[in-house]
Formats: sequence, C-alpha cells, structure tokens
Amino acid sequence: MKYASVAGHRIEASPKGRGLCRGCGEPTIAKCGRFVAWHWAHAPGSTCGDRWWEPETLWHRTWKDRFPEDWQEVPVFDEELTDCHIADVKTKAGLVIEFQRSTIHPDEVDARQSFYQRMIWVIDGSRNEFDRINFSNMRSGVDEDGLAHFHWFGRSKLFDRWHTTKPVFIDFGEKFGFWRILRFDPVSRKGLAVLTNIETFVKLASAGTTDFDRSGGPASS
Repeated sequence: MKYASVAGHRIEASPKGRGLCRGCGEPTIAKCGRFVAWHWAHAPGSTCGDRWWEPETLWHRTWKDRFPEDWQEVPVFDEELTDCHIADVKTKAGLVIEFQRSTIHPDEVDARQSFYQRMIWVIDGSRNEFDRINFSNMRSGVDEDGLAHFHWFGRSKLFDRWHTTKPVFIDFGEKFGFWRILRFDPVSRKGLAVLTNIETFVKLASAGTTDFDRSGGPASS
C-alpha cells in the first residue's frame, strides 16, 4: 500500500517507518528497498481482513498517481460497517477503479464487483510478454472509430478471466496500447476492443460524468 496512518496523518512509506493500516488499523512497516516501489506492508502476524490486498508494483503506483492523492487507497465499508476494503482509486463521484496485475479467481472478481458496485477494472496486460504480442498479432487494424476485432488463440486465459459485465481496460504497455475490451465470446474466442487514450480515460474518470457502464463489460450482450 502507498499510504499508512502515522500519528493520525496519511503518510507515504519512508525508511524504517511504522504506521497503521488505514483499513484494519493493524501495524504496518515501511518497505523501502532499492528495486521495488516504496510501500507499506502489514507487520508479521497481521490478521488484516482485506483479503484483496496484493503487493504494490511500479505499475500500480504509476496508475494511482494519475489521480489526486486523496482519491488513492480509499477505505470502503459495507452498509453494516462490518467489512472494509481499500479501493485503489475512488473518485469524488464514487467510481472505484481497481488496478489488477495478479491473477485472481472469478469468485473474487464477482465479490469485488458486488462490494464496490460502481467500478471498473484496469488490467496489466504486459505481465505476460506473449499476451501483448499475441493480442497485437491477432487483432485487425484499427478503424476510424478506434475499433479492432480480434480472435484469441493459444492457452492464455487473459480474456476468459475478465469476462465480466463491468467495464474492463487492459494496459498492454506504451508500444502495444491501452484497450477497452467491449466484447468477448469465450466459445468462439472472438472479441471487439477499442484503442483508448490514457489521458482521455483519466479525464473522463475524474470528471464524474461517466462510469463507463453504457457499453458494459466484455460479457455484456
């Protein structure tokens, strides 16, 4: 996590730092190595209930930093105030943006969507070098509206994992582009994507005028 509570303040990690998790209140320690983004981690023996937490990477940090600091790592409680999760970004309009790099089970995808309700996914498509190369090779050219059809071959389950009705964007990196996956059929393995400008995406998400649900996600009809 980027922030912890230190003497009641929201503070970034620094060497030898200690704080408290802003979600569960348990102790955290600063991780400030040479080869990782400086971050906070729960102290050994933590029983933090946020099972959705994953290690912070430079990719996560870069995406979070595109949004105002007070929108980053926002604790979100359920209606009964018995469950809390820290949203990667929650905009002023209440839209949650989850930046996901690791593989998670479909049940967890459903659980997060049910918990946050108004949310979108941004997926790191560059984690597997073959995924971004294969997507580039298996898609059509981009038409005047930025649309491209693709036919997914191979063993990768990238698109199957994110076959959801919530909006899904995949970041394949600077060379291969940032794409919204509009449709994907797990049977035919054919899909439709639109090339998206990151700066425009951030402006729209920040403006509070859209939650990108008009077209739904890859599983929408």
